[in-house]
Amino acid sequence: ITGAIHELFEGTRRVQAEDLSHRVRVRSRDQFGALASSFNSMVENIEELLEQKVVKERLQQELQLARDIQTSLLPSETLRRGDITLAAACRPAREIGGDYCDFFPLDDARIGLLVADVSGKGASAALYMAELKGLMLALSKTHQSPRALLGEVNRVLSANLGRTSFVTMTYAVLDLRERTLTHARAGHTPLIHLRAGDAFPRTRLVAPEGLVLGVRMESVRARFEGMLKEHTIALSPGDVVVLFTDGISEAMNGLRDLYGEDRLCLCVEQHAALEPDALCDEIFESVHEFADGAEQHDDMTMIVLKVSAA
Repeated sequence: ITGAIHELFEGTRRVQAEDLSHRVRVRSRDQFGALASSFNSMVENIEELLEQKVVKERLQQELQLARDIQTSLLPSETLRRGDITLAAACRPAREIGGDYCDFFPLDDARIGLLVADVSGKGASAALYMAELKGLMLALSKTHQSPRALLGEVNRVLSANLGRTSFVTMTYAVLDLRERTLTHARAGHTPLIHLRAGDAFPRTRLVAPEGLVLGVRMESVRARFEGMLKEHTIALSPGDVVVLFTDGISEAMNGLRDLYGEDRLCLCVEQHAALEPDALCDEIFESVHEFADGAEQHDDMTMIVLKVSAA
């Protein structure tokens, strides 16, 4: 009895010293033998758990690195050109997401801006998002029209995306001289435009026709360019334009009610006087309050454009 107890004591001491290779000899089939077997089983389980912890920590580090890289692909600062200000914001549902937003100069008088949503979540969507950024930066240099650019993007993506993947996108060209925003929509959420010059400023949803990008079905590819429409908005002092992904409008609370485009439009109307980056924060806060603790199920991304009041 004394020997068996001593071996268990010694095994416990070795485990405390982080020696997980030590095992207690099972001398008999009585209660002391059962206790020794349980001890050995416990040590093996601890060893496995520690190995899993190391693997999990390594994966977390890799995911954090991937998130840092993905964040670096998104606009990090507010862009100001004369009386026009642009701000972007993104809150992924997981460590990495499939939403993409960007704005970039096309020439001295034009700026390209876009919001896109890659189907799915996680690593595969993030990889497609990175591919999409390179594609947009390259093609935007050679295609003046949003409609023409989306047509070319669709031809490239439909030959390279997985069969179950697709992309929705709104791409717009801001003309600083003409004070216009020309955009085309590939199956994406509507654009919100608040016209400050109206007697009672109200938002409106602008949704020109367009199919999603990257679908491999020949029937869809053939119809894509025929259905794609362009729309031009004349911008005036005080106007606000919001491009967003459905992670915002389709955010849910605990009762599975949707936040909805009406609430989003109302939020824009109530806070239209704010600067674009502050308006982004107010929209996220409004969605957070509506969700009331419910889990975020999709990435939330937006670009806010504002023309300074005269």
